[in-house]
Amino acid sequence: MLVLTRKVDESITIGDSIVITVLAIEGERVKIGINAPRDLVILRQEVFQAVQDQVKIQEHLSKDTEAHPLEQLRKLLAEESEKESEEPTKREDAG
Repeated sequence: MLVLTRKVDESITIGDSIVITVLAIEGERVKIGINAPRDLVILRQEVFQAVQDQVKIQEHLSKDTEAHPLEQLRKLLAEESEKESEEPTKREDAG
């Protein structure tokens, strides 16, 4: 991860067409502006993750049409929960 320090009205350029500008710093909140092509999708991380989770659920539910959808969802959520509980251990080992 690249970590940069910027002040208000300073910018970061990504590639040829994305500019991120710090607009304001208010306490622990930083307001940023993003100038990018309109065809580029820009989402907050939590929204992006929710979309990805929904896609996984839809894909999983469409695979097995014989099983009851609620049972499939229970299995998927249990699998995801197990994966999340294992991740911190992997990160600690890497450090």
